[in-house]
Amino acid sequence: MADLEMHTWLRNYDPDLPLIDRINDPASSDVEIELAARSLHVGLDSGYYDAEALADAIAALWAEIDAGIMSDTSDARAALRNLLGCGDPYTRALYDTVRHLEAEEAALHLHEHARMMMVRADTARLASKQREQIG
Repeated sequence: MADLEMHTWLRNYDPDLPLIDRINDPASSDVEIELAARSLHVGLDSGYYDAEALADAIAALWAEIDAGIMSDTSDARAALRNLLGCGDPYTRALYDTVRHLEAEEAALHLHEHARMMMVRADTARLASKQREQIG
């Protein structure tokens, strides 16, 4: 019976399930819920790569602020402007979710979200591969 349950799970696997779980988890913060909600139905790899790129850009900004670099023309601020200026609505939506936070807190939320997006993509690939193997 376990094989049948696994086959059913693989056949019906929804890659948005980790995001839905985050949205419905009463322990999730408002920021975590909004990041997850904005990521529903986003491409598996692009969602991960875009979330990771934004997390890295905000972390670089945090490092500059921590080092006392406050120039609007700093490397991290220029990189963030470039990233946001590419016109990707998903990246902009993630940024809009955390823009009100301090850079440190925003970076931490985004890195955690990027990890979840990576697991989402990896699990979907695993489910797809297993579906192919079981026919």
